[in-house]
Amino acid sequence: MSRLAICLLFVVVACATGAGTDHYVLDEWVVGGPERIPAGTDSITVENIGEWSHTLVVTTEDGLVVAASGLIESSAAITLDAPLAPGSYVFSCRIVAEDEDGGLSDHYERGMSHRVIVEA
Repeated sequence: MSRLAICLLFVVVACATGAGTDHYVLDEWVVGGPERIPAGTDSITVENIGEWSHTLVVTTEDGLVVAASGLIESSAAITLDAPLAPGSYVFSCRIVAEDEDGGLSDHYERGMSHRVIVEA
């Protein structure tokens, strides 16, 4: 899937779910969804539209893990309990896997992170 198609998909998802929603999409090297969500959000929906399995880890700016999913298979969606206080968070995939050539592929280093502000 091209980067343009991925970006368009994220716009459609954001518009379909409305402003301030809690729906995030995982794809190869991208975490997409709203950049701002309201305080009081207790859970988020995470959908893997990619070919490979991914995870979603929610951390504070200081790196403290607030919530983490298990492995989310391709075409699967989960609800992740994530009680988020106002502040800035990083949503990322932290999988490191062996690629076809025997090298390591770090999903976070390849761009799977998204900064999210929880507004008071």
